[in-house]
Amino acid sequence: MKWWLISCVAVFVACSNNQTADNSLGNDSTTGAHAGAADTIVHSTIALQNGCYEMIMKRDTATLSLQIQDTTIAGDLNFRWAEKDHNKGTIKGSIRDSLLVADYTFESEGLTSVREVVFKLQGDTIFQGFGELIEQNGKVIFKQRDQLQFNTAFPFIKVDCEHLHK
Repeated sequence: MKWWLISCVAVFVACSNNQTADNSLGNDSTTGAHAGAADTIVHSTIALQNGCYEMIMKRDTATLSLQIQDTTIAGDLNFRWAEKDHNKGTIKGSIRDSLLVADYTFESEGLTSVREVVFKLQGDTIFQGFGELIEQNGKVIFKQRDQLQFNTAFPFIKVDCEHLHK
């Protein structure tokens, strides 16, 4: 009986350590023990799929449809704000480590603009990056991409594309 109890405790501890390591991948640098630390990603094991993703934040929504070829990404990104004008446009970029880095060309209030967007990829979930922006050569980019904060409270979740066109 003693042997069985020790075996169960050993298995529980081993599983808990693996779960903690897996969960640490989902931590952003805004909360927890590593608050303020920049995420370091050595190699991507992300299997991002073609398809549609949706983010819902109260009455605001954003949709992202992706077409992927190797590490090149193209698609549509649309923000529908309940109280503001909508942003509708396209993204073109690539996957770098576990980040989708792209140019977002969009129309808002009758003007066409280009800004950099960065998303952290984690399974079927995509987290949008936020940080200080600057204008460079007619495009808005992140001043320090390595210091982005990722919005884990309102992720883009994979959905059936037909759901988005209703």
